Amino acid sequence: MDIRCRRTLCEHNKGHTCFSGFVDVNRHAVCKSFEKDAKKNEAELDFTKNMFEKTPEYENSRHIKNVALKCDAKNCLFNSDGKCRANGITVVDDHEKSRCASFIQDI
Repeated sequence: MDIRCRRTLCEHNKGHTCFSGFVDVNRHAVCKSFEKDAKKNEAELDFTKNMFEKTPEYENSRHIKNVALKCDAKNCLFNSDGKCRANGITVVDDHEKSRCASFIQDI
């Protein structure tokens, strides 16, 4: 599973890849696992918004195939009994919140 993250100030983020062993997404599709790393600073802000200016150096995320993905967004297409069944997720910065961009409303 690929877990990409644009919250570069999170302590679990290395090369736009989440290295947390547990990802918790709440019912509003917000990543509750985000933890600000005091050692990181604003100079490390997300530059992937300007993808054509500089290509980010991504870390390989295949090592986290067995990461626990808890999801309380019951109306998400990928939620199966509180677990995420997506092939990969991406967390983005949404007005100071870590929002799961892979959320697709199940109708």
